[in-house]
Parts: sequence; structure tokens; C-alpha cells
Amino acid sequence: MSVLGSGEHTFSMMEPNQGSPPPTPRLAATLVLVRSSSAGAEVLITIRQKNLRFMPGAAVFPGGAVDRGDLDPRWEELCDMRATRAASLIGSDDKPRALGQFVAAIRETYEEVGLLLARGGRVDRATARDADAFLDACLRAQLHLEVERLTPAGRWVTPLGAPIRFDAQFFVAPVSTEVVVDPDPSEVAECRWLSPAAVLAGLAAGEYLMAPPTIEMLHRLDGHPTAEAVVDSVSGPEPRPADIISTRLSPNVHVVIAPNPGLMTGPGTNTYVVGSGPTCVIDPAVDDEAYLNTVRDAAGEIATIVVTHRHPDHIGGLRALKESSGATVRAWGSAAIDGVDVDPITDGESIEVPGARLSAVFAPGHASDHICLYAQGIASLFAGDNILGEGTAVIAPPDGNMRDYLRSLRRLLSLKIDRIYPGHFRALDGGHAVVERYLAHRADRERSILRALEGGSLSIDDLVTAVYVDTPAALHAVARFSVLAHLEMLNEDGRVSANGDFWSLADV
Repeated sequence: MSVLGSGEHTFSMMEPNQGSPPPTPRLAATLVLVRSSSAGAEVLITIRQKNLRFMPGAAVFPGGAVDRGDLDPRWEELCDMRATRAASLIGSDDKPRALGQFVAAIRETYEEVGLLLARGGRVDRATARDADAFLDACLRAQLHLEVERLTPAGRWVTPLGAPIRFDAQFFVAPVSTEVVVDPDPSEVAECRWLSPAAVLAGLAAGEYLMAPPTIEMLHRLDGHPTAEAVVDSVSGPEPRPADIISTRLSPNVHVVIAPNPGLMTGPGTNTYVVGSGPTCVIDPAVDDEAYLNTVRDAAGEIATIVVTHRHPDHIGGLRALKESSGATVRAWGSAAIDGVDVDPITDGESIEVPGARLSAVFAPGHASDHICLYAQGIASLFAGDNILGEGTAVIAPPDGNMRDYLRSLRRLLSLKIDRIYPGHFRALDGGHAVVERYLAHRADRERSILRALEGGSLSIDDLVTAVYVDTPAALHAVARFSVLAHLEMLNEDGRVSANGDFWSLADV
């Protein structure tokens, strides 16, 4: 798997606060259960309940956060592996943390699907919900966890910008065909034993939603004939470097994730290939040879390149892709992009490629030239940066405008949207519910700003501290832009006023 850190993002207006350390991701563990079958190796995929706050409805492997009880040194008495060996296997200097990730992977798997990799006594599955209770139960029952069955398979660190961040260690464990799984209905809607190819085919058919690390792992495990071959493929002191993630998300939508992870880009900018050929490419993000070759392989003959907006992380590969394909470039406005001529697109204009008809929706706010693309036939929206797969969009004046942004969101409610393909992070289902959450979030921020000003004049930095108490300090410099955008709109409405660097409620 990949280690994706905060990286170097390409939107220079939104540099993080260099005076604050980046927020620490929460330690986590994921367990890929694999078994042999007559058709080849199969993995256990779980479908998360749609009412969960994190990754609702997504297809994932069992796993979760490492809790304090998972780090208890007494686990060495109950594991067939010492903490020193655990640290060596995953390349960590923190021995309790390393063994704790092995323990958490087993505990979370027991909680979610009822499969406990252990020998000896028995413990109530309900104890697995609490790491301390699970440890106490295992000590009483003298149950020993079979952590040696887990082979480290790499690490994924959620990039800055996501509202929930994890530092997840992935493991692979072979199991027999006789094992029985029993999903916990509070978390897991269903679970399925499938070959990696079958899961990827389901993703390509639009049946599943997945995050990039799940997709990447499935590609790595695809094509192995047995569970043992899968384990062999991930064994070794260092995980293989990740290829650029490129996968089909529906019959006529393919995504290539650009290698530009960072604060404002998440795992990287999503470049979409739409249609069955000739195709439409949306947002060629970076001028990177391997990435652009991957886009070309996915796209085949390219008829049109569409830019949702001119922020650098969405146009960096435009010139090279235009030169190699000769495709027409469409965007809002006639200004050239990196020296490339643009055929201006108009609101409501359609771009047709085999398998898809995309209608331009002028949706300024995040950027003054922002468009979304609506595919009515598949009730899907290519949202650019107006909607993200995790977190919320930043509105940065002067080009960003909060009033325009809210109007754009409300306009999207007039469209029938089942699935949203955002510019960053994963695809989302439940289009109107997502848009309504965005509107509610912005309304909550506005109310918080007004409440904070009831105590007297405040600077923007003071307002960010008061309003963004749920946001890591490293992201406050980014939140500052959205606060300013709210203040500008409130000032236009006569509700607040500025006096130098300070803002206050307007006199009524």
C-alpha cells in the first residue's frame, strides 16, 4: 500500500499554517481475510451500514481504530508474537504500538464479522467493542490471539484535509473455507467472499463505493490462485510502491487519481474518463508521465477535455494531454489555460460521447469559473471541487464567493442526482442528502460566526479559533478563507461590519 503524508499540494493560496504541527492521524488496523477456492483466492468484503458517520455504505475490509486497551503490555502474554517482532515486521520503533495494531486487527474483525483468530478459551463477542473489556475477557479465559497468522501488507495514512484521519496498518490473513462469518448488523449490512477481480468488477458496474486504499489493495491481490499465493505476494520487509490508482467506477466512468496528495487534494485529484470511446477526460491534474500515460490508457481516443475550474491541481496535465491527443478543450470562459486555447462552454450546453451525455452546470462559488457536469442518463454529477468525497469545500475570496457558492448548491437540488463524483476523495451516493448536508454545514458555520461576534469585535483569526473548534489547528489557515467569505456575505447583507482587521455585529 501507499504511505500518503501531507504532501505538497498545488493550490498555493491555501498553504497550511506553518506554525502548527499537522494533526496526528488516529492509529488503525485493517485485516484482509483471504481463502482459497476452486476459482482462485477470495477476500472477505464487508458493506458498511448507510447510517454510519464514517464511510457510509462503502465496501471495506474489516478493521478500525486502535484503542488504548490494544496497547496494553499484557497482550504479550496472550499473543503468539512478541512486541519486538511485531515492530520489526511493520518497521516501527514503537513496540507496544506495533503489537497493538495486530491486536486491534483481530479484535475489530471479531466485532464486525464474528471471526476470532485465536486458540484456547472463549470470550463473548460483545467484549470486542471495548478494547479493555476484550483484554480482561481474554485474560480470564486464557485465550491466545494468533497474531502470527497476520502478514503486514502495507500502510495507508489518510492525507490532510479529511475530517477523520487514520494511520492504518493493513494485514492479510489466510483462513480455511470452513470458517463462518456473522456480520454485526449495527455496522455491517452484509459481507461477501469474492475474488478481487469480482469485487473490482462490481465496482466497475457501479455496485460498490470504495475508498482508494481498498481499491489499491484489491488491485494488488488480483490474479493469485490461492490464499498462500496472496500472502506470498505481500510478504517482505517493504511493501511494493503503489502504482497510480486507476479503476472503473461504473460502466462509463473511470477514475485515475493524480499523484498529488496533500492538504487540499486528499489522496490526489480525481481525473475522470467518461464514455466508451471516443471519451471525455475531466480535469487532467498534473504533468507527470506515468500518470498521463495511465489516463491515456484508460481513455483511448480522447474527443474532449473538460476543466471544471482553473485551479492548478485540476489543469497541470492539460497541455501535455492536449498535445498528445489533439482533443478540444472546454471550460468556462475563453481565457487560455497554460497557453492552451479553450472552446468556451455555456451553461446547459451538452457534451456527448458514446455512453454519456454531459450537461454543463455553471456553479461558481469555490471558483468564479467553476462548472459541474451532469449526466442525466445515469443521474450522476461530476462536482469538481464544489462537493468533496470527504470534508467540505473551501471558499477563498476574492475568486471564491460564499453567496455564489450557496446559490450553486441550491441549484444542484433541482437535478436528479444519485451519485456524485467529486474532484477529491471517494464517490458519494445520495446526491440530494449530500447537498443538503453541505447547506446545513454552511448555515451552522454562519450561526457560529454570529454567536462569536455577540461578545464583541474579533479578528478573523479569533473567529476561526472560536468557530472551528472541531478542526485541527493545522487547518485553521485554510478555514480562515471560508470565514472571510461568510463575513463578506454577512457584510453585504448589513449584518456585520469591519473596522480595520476586526469584525463586529452591525448596529441595528
